[in-house]
Amino acid sequence: MKFYHGEIQLEVPENVYYPREDSILMAKALENLEIKGKSVLEVGCGSGFLSIIAAKNGAHVTAVDINAEAVKTAKANAEANGCNIETIQSDLFSSVKGRFDLIIFNPPYLPVEAGENDPTYAGGKSGREVIERFINMTNGHLKPNGRVLIVISSLTGEKEIVELLKKTGMTVSIIAREKIPWEELIVIEASQS
Repeated sequence: MKFYHGEIQLEVPENVYYPREDSILMAKALENLEIKGKSVLEVGCGSGFLSIIAAKNGAHVTAVDINAEAVKTAKANAEANGCNIETIQSDLFSSVKGRFDLIIFNPPYLPVEAGENDPTYAGGKSGREVIERFINMTNGHLKPNGRVLIVISSLTGEKEIVELLKKTGMTVSIIAREKIPWEELIVIEASQS
């Protein structure tokens, strides 16, 4: 399937996350950041949509995903859109080396029943399982004064995610919200204090 956003055109195979409202809200937040010359890591890159936006805004981008097909898709989409990004297959930070100015993550955040484990949306029983693993590993991959952008759903538990981030010593602010029919999407920015 094809996906279009401004001048960006993506090819998205069936088993790779197709950009939806959460991706577009994150894209708007990302487009408002000054990231030229900064190092950016996108965790869970899917089709490469957010990585391409970061690269087009002058960032040095590394994109990782647990899905090997997503990694290939992100690389191909970046090249097709005139961008150069480094792509790595990785379960969160397992294959990531180095530290970054900005880490972006559109995680699987929906609460699901036991046994439901589609990695594109299933966030475990609470919706926070993957997010908690991510947050607990983030500080080791941020440069001093580094920031994290993460998008969640109101179904995930905004207060709980904010508290998790604060427990790691980060300063937290909500930078975007969008109400959609069945939930509210929230972009959280967290920075090292």
